[in-house]
Amino acid sequence: IRKVKFKMKSMFILGGAGDIGKAIVNKFRKNGYKITAPSSKELDLSDRISIERYLEKHKENLLDVLIHCAGFNNPKPFEEIKYEDIDKTNSINVVSFYKIIQHFLPVFKKRRQGYILAISSIYSFIARKYRLPYVMSKHALNGMIKTIALELGPYNIKVNALSPGFVDTKMTRKNNNPDTIRNLESKIP
Repeated sequence: IRKVKFKMKSMFILGGAGDIGKAIVNKFRKNGYKITAPSSKELDLSDRISIERYLEKHKENLLDVLIHCAGFNNPKPFEEIKYEDIDKTNSINVVSFYKIIQHFLPVFKKRRQGYILAISSIYSFIARKYRLPYVMSKHALNGMIKTIALELGPYNIKVNALSPGFVDTKMTRKNNNPDTIRNLESKIP
């Protein structure tokens, strides 16, 4: 019998403490991955300086999988939205991921392999009232993913987005009343 040496694989996940993120972390951990999932206290995705400091302090050398599962959605009517709302939502949902991809890209390119996944949203291709900053950010996220998939494909780096519909998470329950949730559940085939 030939012994196969187990190679530890590694994953970096943004939003690993959220409901979807925890499920992803648990699945990868069960499959033997070393997980790096910084908390929002360690890494504030709405703050460019926090991101730069974190990346400078934590220079991971090897990485197989990079997942962006962090998200921010604070519904309000269009006329109540301030620039700061759009800026914060875009910073968390898109710009932070762009910065972190750039940080890890040399590792992926040198090894000529890697996986980059964005957990996007159904709102990356549809819209809903009171969700302007979130819808804008998810459209931008998918546009970024499509573009870098084309650019990084020749390096054998697989880049994709997953755009789920409604998932029973704290964010879904925070942003939808019980009647809306029942209505959404009734439409599940």
